[in-house]
Amino acid sequence: MKKHTVIVVDDQKTVRSMIKRWIESDPNWEVIGEAANPYEARDLIVEKQPEAMTLDVHMPGMDGIVFLKKLLPQYPMPVIMFSSSTTEGANITLEALEAGAFDYVTKPIGTPESLVEAKEDLLSKLNESLNYNVTKLSFPSKLETHSPQKTNSKTTFKRKFILIGSSTGGTTALRTLLSELDETFPPILIAQHMPENFTTLFAQRLNSDLKIHVKEAKDKEILQTGHVYIAPGNYHLGIQKIGNEYYTQISQSEKKNGHRPSVDVLFESATEQDIAGDSIGIILTGMGSDGAFGLLKLKTQGCLTIGQNKETCVVYGMPKVAYELGAVTYQVPLNGIVDKIKDIASL
Repeated sequence: MKKHTVIVVDDQKTVRSMIKRWIESDPNWEVIGEAANPYEARDLIVEKQPEAMTLDVHMPGMDGIVFLKKLLPQYPMPVIMFSSSTTEGANITLEALEAGAFDYVTKPIGTPESLVEAKEDLLSKLNESLNYNVTKLSFPSKLETHSPQKTNSKTTFKRKFILIGSSTGGTTALRTLLSELDETFPPILIAQHMPENFTTLFAQRLNSDLKIHVKEAKDKEILQTGHVYIAPGNYHLGIQKIGNEYYTQISQSEKKNGHRPSVDVLFESATEQDIAGDSIGIILTGMGSDGAFGLLKLKTQGCLTIGQNKETCVVYGMPKVAYELGAVTYQVPLNGIVDKIKDIASL
């Protein structure tokens, strides 16, 4: 059986050796080259034509973001970043995702548990990269192309909540979607698969760039029009009713579908509060199935549901499972989702 090929780029030989051992423990993958810096990596890519690459966030000789921007248009491939969980590491990783990196793995902190977790995460993402939609990831400008506004008239929102779930490719997809929104939209709650620290910075970056107010959610915040609430890393986000008002609910209950935050937890909180009929549920690009069953529960209780279509997904995983379950009312390209929200807002 022909193996899939990958190169490993890291300035530390011991780290390269460790990553190589991890990758080659999977019989489907073979490391065909190692590089200590982007210049060596560039030469290896030209010579070996690998199917994927792992790349350290902190690289000598050339800024990794510049490297990605130069590399991907010429040699489109899934690039998995190895990121530290520091603020600096998280910031660079978010820039890398915006520049076209496929996904990232948080560097282990040295404990046996963290080493096992990082290895499993890397192998899972490498295998999922085989479903990588090259045209959507390599050229983010296409993702950011917005459809023309159909009308300038004010939208009347009968639906009081918008719930969104996303994973791989979601950081770019969310930026694209949220950039079309304004302060008239109902409260938006988002579960994006991300670790601690990353969600804080992600929310801050969006808030500084977009018209709508974006924040990392805290517990028992009253849900306000024109606000976006992003689930904090390592915590679930849901909705709770206190008196006559609706609030965020932050919890650290068990992971669901291997995730915390989990999209299913967010969606199911709306069904538990009996507000599915007042909601619009959206599932975006991502690997796995998190959110699919929750979206189905929403739909059966009167929620209008939207799934991102295959052609505009970086990974058509979560939306695919949801669609096949019958959980998706409307399957829409990314740049048509906001128009669809407006179309159905008064239904």
